[in-house]
Amino acid sequence: MSTTAVRYLTMLRMVPRSPRTITTSELAQRLDDHGFKVTIRSIQRDLEKLSADFPLMVDEDSRPYQWSFDRNATIDIIPALDLPAALTFELARAYLSPMLPPRALSHLKPHFDEAHRTLLREKNPLGQWPNRVRVINRGLGGERPAIDADVLETVTEALLREYKCKLVYQARNWPEPEEIVVHPFGLIFRDPNVYLIGTIEGREGVRQLVLHRASTGELLEEVSDRPDDFDLDLYIRSGAMGILKSAEPVYLKLRCDKPALNHLIEAPLGFDQITTEIDDTTFEIAVTVGDTQDLRWWLTAQAVHCDILEPRWLKEEITATLERGLARMKG
Repeated sequence: MSTTAVRYLTMLRMVPRSPRTITTSELAQRLDDHGFKVTIRSIQRDLEKLSADFPLMVDEDSRPYQWSFDRNATIDIIPALDLPAALTFELARAYLSPMLPPRALSHLKPHFDEAHRTLLREKNPLGQWPNRVRVINRGLGGERPAIDADVLETVTEALLREYKCKLVYQARNWPEPEEIVVHPFGLIFRDPNVYLIGTIEGREGVRQLVLHRASTGELLEEVSDRPDDFDLDLYIRSGAMGILKSAEPVYLKLRCDKPALNHLIEAPLGFDQITTEIDDTTFEIAVTVGDTQDLRWWLTAQAVHCDILEPRWLKEEITATLERGLARMKG
């Protein structure tokens, strides 16, 4: 392949999808970083030539010109989708749709549509995939809070580029919204919310910021202060996302009914879980778990199917909660 053709492909990959744009001067700088020495005027001529075959758009009212791909266009500068790749996009559509706001999904829509067309063209049974798969989230299925699309885009770019970001944020216990500077560590999707994990400049401790509570976002081109030893998986396994009641883990022993809680055998509550068959109707588990609010909600909900053997203090706490609930129901 000629050097010019490689430059064309490299440049096309740099052009974002509308409404985002890139200027010819920015393209010149990025091409230079990739080893292509080319003038802004040459880039302008190249893009005008390529726009005859690719869905490129230009804002000629700006100086320098701003370029983008048509928002709804399928960009055929990658190999045609084969069936496994098309099925992967169909799976992504099924699982991402419940989690992301419409504007974020719109960037993927042309690829989703092309995947579906590929499955239909091949007259393959996989083409019926959208009609035969559903994603059901556990719980009452309430409507997900709306996330400002600009906030989501700012946060994701800050994470990718390891920059700080500025948010106008309203925490549940704050009297009014505040402007905060965040050092982002990661994003966690925990239905129905999306959490930004990081620190707030000038305040101590790792925070969980619920993205729908942020009204505006701004990327700060300043390197974020992210600890080298921070691990998102370890953070989750610590129980932090279950609203920690204390930093000390809980050694939990339960006597459970079959078959109501058989899923605990197939999906253990922790990596050290030990399961003991008692008889045809019961089994016991012993496991170390985080001391979280989620643990208490789960034990309260499963009270008719399990006995808390250890620890005693947790059994007494759950018993008191159930007694207050019963008294309220009878009141």
